[in-house]
Amino acid sequence: MSISSPLPKVQMLAISAIQGILLYALYRAFDNGTWPSESPLWSAPMWTIATAVPVLLLLSLTRSNTIAVAKHVAGFAAILTLLAIYTGWQAEPFGEFPVSSLSFAFVFSIGLACFKALMYLQQRANGVPLTYEVLFTNSWRNFLVGALSALFVLVFWLVLVLWGQLFKVIEIEFFHELFRQEWFIFPVLSIAFGLGVIMFRDLTHVIDNISKLLHWLIKLLLPLVVTIAVIFLAALPVVGFEVLWSTGNGTALLLWLLAIILFFTNAVYQDGREVSPYPSLVHRAIYVGLCVMPFVSALSFYGLVLRLNQYGWTVERCWAFVVWLVLALFSLGYVVGIVRRRTNWTTELARVNTAMGLVVLAIMLLANSPVLDFRKISLASQLARIEAGEIELRDFDFYYTKNHLGRPGYLAMQDMKADIGDSDPYLLSLIEKPTWRNSATNQAARDRVWADIIYRPEAFEVPAELKALIFDDALLMNTQDTMLVQIDLDGDGEFEYMRISTHEYGLGYAQFYFRTDTGWRAGGLQYSARNQDNDALRDQLSDGRIELVEPRFKHVKIGDISLKPIADSN
Repeated sequence: MSISSPLPKVQMLAISAIQGILLYALYRAFDNGTWPSESPLWSAPMWTIATAVPVLLLLSLTRSNTIAVAKHVAGFAAILTLLAIYTGWQAEPFGEFPVSSLSFAFVFSIGLACFKALMYLQQRANGVPLTYEVLFTNSWRNFLVGALSALFVLVFWLVLVLWGQLFKVIEIEFFHELFRQEWFIFPVLSIAFGLGVIMFRDLTHVIDNISKLLHWLIKLLLPLVVTIAVIFLAALPVVGFEVLWSTGNGTALLLWLLAIILFFTNAVYQDGREVSPYPSLVHRAIYVGLCVMPFVSALSFYGLVLRLNQYGWTVERCWAFVVWLVLALFSLGYVVGIVRRRTNWTTELARVNTAMGLVVLAIMLLANSPVLDFRKISLASQLARIEAGEIELRDFDFYYTKNHLGRPGYLAMQDMKADIGDSDPYLLSLIEKPTWRNSATNQAARDRVWADIIYRPEAFEVPAELKALIFDDALLMNTQDTMLVQIDLDGDGEFEYMRISTHEYGLGYAQFYFRTDTGWRAGGLQYSARNQDNDALRDQLSDGRIELVEPRFKHVKIGDISLKPIADSN
């Protein structure tokens, strides 16, 4: 990506046009439900090659390296094809189960693999030694060229939309209709992306200046982030670690903190060979502060293990461990460098980052292969919990298995159906039509909800059918300051229930639940107050100061119409 190596612009535009045509053909097949859209074994590699290969070529080609780039991209494309075929096979038989989670994981991991592979591919194709300095430069250039080109496509498309709308106003529909046609959209936007890549690759000095600007912005933030991490770890023993794990997202926050520290450190110190960007005192404080990373890593690992012991492996938990492993290895490499070289620890950055780049690339590729199939790992873990007696078969998460475990999950559920036969119709219905309501993920959320709710006038058992009705209400997901009151509202000797939540401005939400011949139903509660003190309201609710008041005016019924007189409270 150098100004001294002119770009083959005609060839690059041809590649963009071909990509647009291929994507349009695949889209039409998908839209019409024709081959290969209903055969993931074929469509997955076709989509992968049509998307990834042209972008790799656009970002790598120069007039002097065309043959070398073509060879390396072809070799990498062969690997992608094999992985896409395996992923497509995991989506067979087509239409029997959702594949959205399977597709998302594949797109994300292969996208990251392509980003990593591109940096090494560019060095090999240009015949330069493998150094982190070049890797770092290429990574930022590739990212910014790709992002700015995508932004250019968006702006270009908005201009076309404006064009069409302007002529539509004066009753010329041609352009408006033209710009809505898929055969126009795919090739034109692909060519626009190619133009963006050509334009921004020719502006190498601008891209490098943007990188420097980002470098200086992150330079200001790194000391703050390290300080936050140190203070946070110091505060944890004081408040107790249970508070962190009770949030349900403590592990995710720790991993984000670790990732941000590592990213900022890389962005500021780069290959570690330049003059320190900070004064000596700040530089020393930063590398001492970075020594907290293994502790953050250990805490996040403990949080992951807690969830693993509770619920077993899932695809998401497998990915979480992959993220933890990568961040932990980075952290360990940095801290070893700090221990060995103290102030000059940044000289170890190049070695650690170059090796870890290859590790990340390998993991992303293996995660889409039979070697590291997270779906099979998750299924085996959940089935092992049944065999060990930790859960009953009825409590097995059939919904998650169907929606997230692809072909292995589908085959396992088919085997279960064959084993059950006609012996248990209810269990068979759970397998054939699993619902989110019965999922283990949902059950974990239910447990957190009922643990957070305040019960008045005293703790009581909520009827199971009523629990299901209450939980289906999305407003219940935020249970802070939510109270469930057991009370006989109609004096028939049977309890009704009121759910009330408060916020700083007073009553936030109120509803009551009553039993009918067909089951539990929800009813509304009208909020009427005169000069209400919000703090007093919250105290009264917390203390259980709740009383029943007979209405002054009776309700009026005219046929099927009910009229409820409401006196003006003012």
